[in-house]
Amino acid sequence: MTRNRSRRNVTRQLTVATTALLGVAVAVGLIGGTRAREASAGAVPLASGTASAPVPGTVSASVPAGLASGPAASASASWSVPAGSAPASAPVPASVPPAGTDPGCLTDDLAGTLIGQDRAAGPGVRDAVLRLTNTSGRTCRVEGWADIALVTPPGELVRVPTGRTEQAGGGAVIVLKPQASTWARVQWDTCAPGRAGCGVGVAVQYIVDPDSTGAAADNAEVPEADRDGIAMRALRVGPLRATRAAALA
Repeated sequence: MTRNRSRRNVTRQLTVATTALLGVAVAVGLIGGTRAREASAGAVPLASGTASAPVPGTVSASVPAGLASGPAASASASWSVPAGSAPASAPVPASVPPAGTDPGCLTDDLAGTLIGQDRAAGPGVRDAVLRLTNTSGRTCRVEGWADIALVTPPGELVRVPTGRTEQAGGGAVIVLKPQASTWARVQWDTCAPGRAGCGVGVAVQYIVDPDSTGAAADNAEVPEADRDGIAMRALRVGPLRATRAAALA
């Protein structure tokens, strides 16, 4: 009889233990389900030792504290994404014009003066220099050779053979700020007015841009222009230079 009582006691204890275990399992399941639902809403606090809780608008990956020093630590990442929009691409910088892009000078931007030289360039050769000064209110550039021609008082061209002379360093780009000047050597073979092949005019015309019809230069130290006129049977023009000395070199 005592043995049967002992068996009943053991059976009762096993039943109570089993019921308790089932209760714990149900409770764990309920808590886990609640946490899973809260986690899906982004409101579950993370356990101690992990990265901070997700912030709205932030994509994050957390690594448990026990793996922080292992290879998995490199997998931890966090970057911000504006809510309701895709990640923006990097801004495109505004284009910047490259250096040396000052506009070309127009003929009308430049005031010209033909200045006679005292030195002898050779028998029957007249030497002068053409100064072109930037009278516009902007910086512009010139390069190469200006087109030079002899003109009459009405502004008609006088046809004479015209050529270009070469110089070391000639043809380079020259940037002219307002009131700055560029210079070019001008030479012509003199002749007696009235003879065949001898052209006579009162000034030289210059052109620095292809759309211009030309402008007449003033005369300085060219006294023949006020007497019988500038008489020439051939004209030679040097490249535009940054200084007078360079033009006459």
